[in-house]
Amino acid sequence: MSPSLVLYGSALIVANVFALAVLPRTEGFTKLLPTAVCVGGFVVTAWALSRLVHTGMQLSILMPLAAATIPLATIATGVLVYGETASVQKIGLLLIACGLIGFAARV
Repeated sequence: MSPSLVLYGSALIVANVFALAVLPRTEGFTKLLPTAVCVGGFVVTAWALSRLVHTGMQLSILMPLAAATIPLATIATGVLVYGETASVQKIGLLLIACGLIGFAARV
């Protein structure tokens, strides 16, 4: 795995999770600064996705990886930052779903 793939992959995950974490603070895109930060995070996400594809990463691997990693990190953010509740069953089902996504990407 090349350093550029690690850099762009990390930027993708961090920017997307950050943008989603800021989303509640935008209050429906009515607060200017949080909205600008949120949209900026999504722009960085799109940039990182485009760079990953440009460097040769296959969409059939990239999207399942993002589909498994980003929701789990966002749920952790919701629980740790916003005090949301997460039952053991919910987390377990999400982990199983992410495992199935990863398995499907390999088949």
